[in-house]
Amino acid sequence: MTAQANTDASSIRNAIRWGLLLAATATIGFRLPRLAHYFRNWREALHLGDSSGAEGWRTFLLVDAIGLLIVLAISLAVFFVLRPRGKGQP
Repeated sequence: MTAQANTDASSIRNAIRWGLLLAATATIGFRLPRLAHYFRNWREALHLGDSSGAEGWRTFLLVDAIGLLIVLAISLAVFFVLRPRGKGQP
């Protein structure tokens, strides 16, 4: 009976870890075009000499990039924390 419960718990853990990784990948994929848009606008503002506009676009770019990195870091951490362990490991 415990082997059955352990298998069920393992499959739930695998479903959670792969689901979170898939959700993070989808989030990153959804936000990458916006990040590219911010980058293009920032470069264009720099080219035009608009320092205040460039600073605003740079802020948007940095905040969005940091947000994507946080989402990726959290999902990878959860992915590895919930990985299956071999026999004898807690």
